Amino acid sequence: MREMIPAAVRYLAALAALTALGAGCNDSALVYKPKDVVEVEPGSINGRVCDPSGRNWLADAVAYVNLTDDKGVIYDTIESYSDEDGRWDLTDLPGDRDYHLYVQSGDTMLYDEEIYLSSGETYSLDEPDCFDPQNLNIAIVTGLYDDFDLVLQQLGFTNYTLVDGESKEAVNAFLGDADAMGAYDLIFLNGGFTEDGVIYNLTDDTDPVPEENLANLRAYVEAGGSMYASDWAYDAVERGWPDRIDWVGADELPNDAQTGNYDVVSAAVSDTSMAEYLGSDYVSIEYDLPVWPPIENTSTSVSVHLTGNVSYSDGLDDYTLTSVPMLVSFNDVQGKVVFSTFRVIPNTDTEVLNILQYMLYDL
Repeated sequence: MREMIPAAVRYLAALAALTALGAGCNDSALVYKPKDVVEVEPGSINGRVCDPSGRNWLADAVAYVNLTDDKGVIYDTIESYSDEDGRWDLTDLPGDRDYHLYVQSGDTMLYDEEIYLSSGETYSLDEPDCFDPQNLNIAIVTGLYDDFDLVLQQLGFTNYTLVDGESKEAVNAFLGDADAMGAYDLIFLNGGFTEDGVIYNLTDDTDPVPEENLANLRAYVEAGGSMYASDWAYDAVERGWPDRIDWVGADELPNDAQTGNYDVVSAAVSDTSMAEYLGSDYVSIEYDLPVWPPIENTSTSVSVHLTGNVSYSDGLDDYTLTSVPMLVSFNDVQGKVVFSTFRVIPNTDTEVLNILQYMLYDL
């Protein structure tokens, strides 16, 4: 008869066998180890915003993204407002996910795009094309009757060089050096700069005008430079580009067009894009000094931005011109010329400053 083994003995034997079996194994084999967990770092999205006109960095635009759960339900919104330079920065965004980025100004949506932000990434949007006055290199030929530098300061332009326009030697040195002129994006000719012995010879036939001055000015514009002249500086435009603009008086006589009268003119904004930019069809232009150069008409290649009814005197007779150009521009190969019959410095109210800003940004 087979001897029965007590249950307690069988249990102890089984436990001993398991212990012996485990003795040959690494202790870690009996411990559960989860898969490695990848930690997702927060990231950021930044950019810069320009106003719809493309002329100014836009402050106080809002950039934002919505945070959603696995079911697509929005549980938070992260936003950033642009500073005065148009810069914004959305920070501390959960990484490794898609975002729908919005940039908005008022009711206008300026940017609307899907972006994937990886773990710990700083995502920088491409900077839009927008005018920055600090990026322009400007030369100003000073004059007795205008002050472009003061106007430019009001518009945020600080990077400019002054040429002493009351010195014939200084103006000749500047206009006589084509390479030096070519370093500037814009050249301003103030009304009342020294012209005699520079672009024409009025008093001294023994002191000929340097022939290269006007040739250099034309070449500068043709190569892509821009020139803005005002008031009495019209002779530089008339002699440099004689077929574009017809002023009153005899074209061959220096200063002969300087016959305009004192006046405050309600000028019509004939440039539709400018009118839209200003939000107005009319602006007030002051002629605070006499003997300014009225324009009678222009060639078809000239753009007319402002027109108005103006008067001038020829001896004892007064004349009125109806709806004639007051602010014009034209292209020459790659560059542009702008001329205003009025001085800019007395016309620095908000509307006219906006006009000048519009013209400068278009140069």
